[in-house]
Amino acid sequence: MTASTLPELIATLVAARRAGGFRYDRQARVLAQFAEHCRREGYADGSIIQEAVEGFLYGRHLKASTIRREEIILRDLAEHARQFGWPAWAPPTLTRVKTRHRPPPYVFSDEEIRRLFHAIDTQPLSEMSNRALVDPVLFRVLYATGLRISEALNLQLRDVDAARATLEVRDSKNREHRIVPVTRRLADTLEAYIAAAHPDPEPAHHLFHTGDPATPADKSTIYNRLRRYLADADIPHFPGGPHIHSLRHGFAVHNLRRWAADGSDLAVMLPYLSAYMGHADLRGTQYYLQLTADAYPQVAALAQARFGYVIPGPAPREGADQ
Repeated sequence: MTASTLPELIATLVAARRAGGFRYDRQARVLAQFAEHCRREGYADGSIIQEAVEGFLYGRHLKASTIRREEIILRDLAEHARQFGWPAWAPPTLTRVKTRHRPPPYVFSDEEIRRLFHAIDTQPLSEMSNRALVDPVLFRVLYATGLRISEALNLQLRDVDAARATLEVRDSKNREHRIVPVTRRLADTLEAYIAAAHPDPEPAHHLFHTGDPATPADKSTIYNRLRRYLADADIPHFPGGPHIHSLRHGFAVHNLRRWAADGSDLAVMLPYLSAYMGHADLRGTQYYLQLTADAYPQVAALAQARFGYVIPGPAPREGADQ
């Protein structure tokens, strides 16, 4: 497909990103605004020049966080334009954004995961609670899929397709609606769990509940249960972790390490990981690249080389979406 005008070029970029599994709605709006800016200011279609880009980014008195996001979007456009032979100037994404200093995220070791699931699987049965039935499956879904806790607790029976081994995640954090493939083993586990936990199943019943299938399990209840399992597994709990989200971190880091060890092309795999986890764009994946950089420096080096126009180096990004 050729692109002779800026709107046509933008259309090819938006189509390519959406074909890769990204919603790309906010980015498309920014790009449309940039095209209108160029038309209004009389810039020629055949190039993306520094004056046009800087006038769009820095002439509207936007917040620093907004400018930085739009710098990244226009860097993406410039990289795409060059593939079509257009001369294109890319902004350096130097706008600094104030961020909170947070402790590094906690990632369970393989041994800790083994002890944690042993504690979950060997909890005593109770007539007062269904946690011995729910938790072994819920926590496996969290660790094996990287779902956010809210996404897992919002799952309904209609969202589980055991035959196809998929989960359907509706209206997630970034308003994404996505299909999440799972392993055959996890699909079989879910099928057996549903038969036991839902004797009178209805499509709108919540997959994980604490007695009433019309109501999902409460997030704070699951957090409190995790604290108990951590103590049983002799895993210290402290400010900053471990917590429920550590299972999501572990899913991402485990896959990045496995791909690095297998010699997989991260230029191909990273977008899949980002889309699978429901990130708005590849910047969310940078968070996990930083976690693996010490053990696998080649992971971060490859990602920076292949995705430098999307992942702007080590500067902290505003508000991790994890």
